[in-house]
Amino acid sequence: MSKLAVSCVLLTISVSVAMAADPQRDTARQRLIEKLKERRQSSASTAAAAGSETLKHAGKDRTYRLHRPKNITSGQPVPLVIVLHGFGADGGMTEALSGLNAVADKHGFAVVYPDGLGRMWRFWENLDGRIAPGSPDDVGFIEALIDHLVSTKVADSQRVYVTGISNGGFMSNRLGCSLSDKIAAIAPVAGSMPKLMSDKINAPRAMPVMTFHGTDDRIVKPNGADFFSKTELSLSATELAAWWAKSNGCSAKPVTEAMPDTADDGTRVTRHSYRNAQNETLVIHYEITGGGHTWPGGAFQPEILLGKTTKDINASELMWEFFHKHALPAKPQRDTK
Repeated sequence: MSKLAVSCVLLTISVSVAMAADPQRDTARQRLIEKLKERRQSSASTAAAAGSETLKHAGKDRTYRLHRPKNITSGQPVPLVIVLHGFGADGGMTEALSGLNAVADKHGFAVVYPDGLGRMWRFWENLDGRIAPGSPDDVGFIEALIDHLVSTKVADSQRVYVTGISNGGFMSNRLGCSLSDKIAAIAPVAGSMPKLMSDKINAPRAMPVMTFHGTDDRIVKPNGADFFSKTELSLSATELAAWWAKSNGCSAKPVTEAMPDTADDGTRVTRHSYRNAQNETLVIHYEITGGGHTWPGGAFQPEILLGKTTKDINASELMWEFFHKHALPAKPQRDTK
């Protein structure tokens, strides 16, 4: 097993250990899972636009939940946001905690919540493009899912976006590099990129990125250390934003702005914006002082388990505001003369 694979497995184990580090947190975790399952089942029974579907990939049935915005004519392609769950969760749980369906209905885009096999995303596999024996090929699955939703006229092929939390945030960063020809922008939440991966991978084009990370995240620590080994195996939250800024040709020094403190929740939010030579903001990092391993503005996130959830901002609204400004760059026209 390569050093990269070992470090990524260690990161995955550390998340599991951190989530069950003491009995109180383990009890809170079980209650959270129960609440999210109840919310998922309730939403499925009351919303005709949502449902679980299956797509065959790499010899396995892969599942996902699709939400189409209300009042959209069937066969009318719309922008698509792919939402990736964290380790130990699934698409339905992330649907409940993110609140993205309501944002989608408001702004007219579709949302899909795929499920990772074993409730995880193997973001470190197949970096060289060759599919290892036994690999679920998660990158290939997301690519196949995009192609399927485009071909069935659910999604606008020029406006596909990816977000995810924790393990799903790591996967979002991977997809931003590996599927930059299909994904217009990404917005990882409480996720990073292993340092060994950052030396082996890059995005072939400028990839607009918005990130969110709490300073008190004890599961994916903002300094890049994992809970289990205490080793800084991943890029820190600041390093991740700087890595994307460099990749996108942006200034190394961000424009920093304190966001309004509108909620008495023990958190403060600072926005760091990186601009390119054309003064386009291609990377934005939201630093949540006092924030935990949580989705900003999200629901069903017990503080005893995950830390504080800021209500000063809503990640789902902010990422859509960012996403809708970006589409895949037009392909150069072939000269037929």
